[in-house]
Amino acid sequence: MSDCTGWKPSLPLVLLATVVVLVAGSGASCPGVLRGYQVGVMPLPRLLPAQPTREQIMAAVEDNTGRVRSYMASQAVLSVPGVPRLSAQVACEPPRRFRLRAQTSLTGNELDLGSNDDLFWLWVRRHEPPIMLFCRHDQYEQSSARRLLPIQAEWLPELLGLVRFDPDDRHEGPFTTPDGRFEIRSTIDSPDGPLLRSTLLQAATGLVEEQHLFTAGGERLASVRMSRHRVDPTSGAALPRFVEVSWPASGVEFTLEITSLVTNAPAPDPGQLWQMPAYSGYEPIDLADPTVTITPVGGAAAR
Repeated sequence: MSDCTGWKPSLPLVLLATVVVLVAGSGASCPGVLRGYQVGVMPLPRLLPAQPTREQIMAAVEDNTGRVRSYMASQAVLSVPGVPRLSAQVACEPPRRFRLRAQTSLTGNELDLGSNDDLFWLWVRRHEPPIMLFCRHDQYEQSSARRLLPIQAEWLPELLGLVRFDPDDRHEGPFTTPDGRFEIRSTIDSPDGPLLRSTLLQAATGLVEEQHLFTAGGERLASVRMSRHRVDPTSGAALPRFVEVSWPASGVEFTLEITSLVTNAPAPDPGQLWQMPAYSGYEPIDLADPTVTITPVGGAAAR
């Protein structure tokens, strides 16, 4: 392993994008999307009136999310097109505590993506050069990373179906889509101008099925699709068991399938779970360092 002490990288888009190079070789394709909403064989009850207001829809979403104080999935499967599936574990304590770890039985740990109250980090075992990326939340908006990956730590729980509507954003709707769903459109202020978020919900239950993030010019930055919702018996929240994530700018697509879930239980070792780890031989790289530049995959380094 080469020594990279003092090295200041020009990084291709590695924040989450590097999951595509976790494991060499080919693997099974991603599972197809199933749009079922059931507990056992019984459908979920209707939560919304036939013609709900925006306030009713947002209140239903907030009520569902607010039931979950903590989320622990000890058994999950992370799938990326073209690579073998990875065993994964997910933990979350909104708004900022999040941890996704993935591994194989042969090679051990391969991915560690986490966030605590102060900072977030990303470690990928097979990344060259060997580095650990991190950034403080209060410095992220000034970092080069957010220009290509405008995702805030508070949005990570939404990958698990824990969706919230920020009262500081501007919301419009509901609009009815051609397939009968409801859409809420939100305008989010950012240092690079407004971002637009489209939230698509199932009409009867108010469950969030899709979220899409766009620039003001209409360029799609990210998409999350959620399905196979089940009512968690502990919290009473309806949570997805299958999540699809797409980052068009980086060419990244992956799915997360949850097979074992516990909510509102104390973390077994919170001091370790929410602390940025240290991996031997991997140099910590602060994304807020002005000498670190981020470039798109295959692009030239920013100067």
